[in-house]
Amino acid sequence: MREIRPAASLADAASAIPWLPLTRLFDAFSDIRGVGFSKMTKALHPKRPALIPMLDSVVQAYLTRNDPATRSSESFGEHATALVRSYKQDLDRNRSALRKIQRELASRDYRLTEVRILDLLIWSVNA
Repeated sequence: MREIRPAASLADAASAIPWLPLTRLFDAFSDIRGVGFSKMTKALHPKRPALIPMLDSVVQAYLTRNDPATRSSESFGEHATALVRSYKQDLDRNRSALRKIQRELASRDYRLTEVRILDLLIWSVNA
């Protein structure tokens, strides 16, 4: 976790995202019985809220429905990172709208990252 800046964000340029340390961090959870992507990312999200989405079953289904590359990878960490990369692509495609929502929420004293807003939007459409 120390290798990843607290302010790291999926809204940053892809080259600025610490993909390798993120994969290693995810791999550290691979041998914990009963902990999958959902529990892992729910535990990590508060530590890096702008970087780590909550990969629960709804978000995973959304990310994998059109991208077979996110369905299989060599390791737990690589699979989780593939899902986060897919998530970043969606965030990038919708960045303008997400920032507009973020500003509107902030004007009402709600502070959410683009990542959390996208989580909520995915849930609202797919749950």
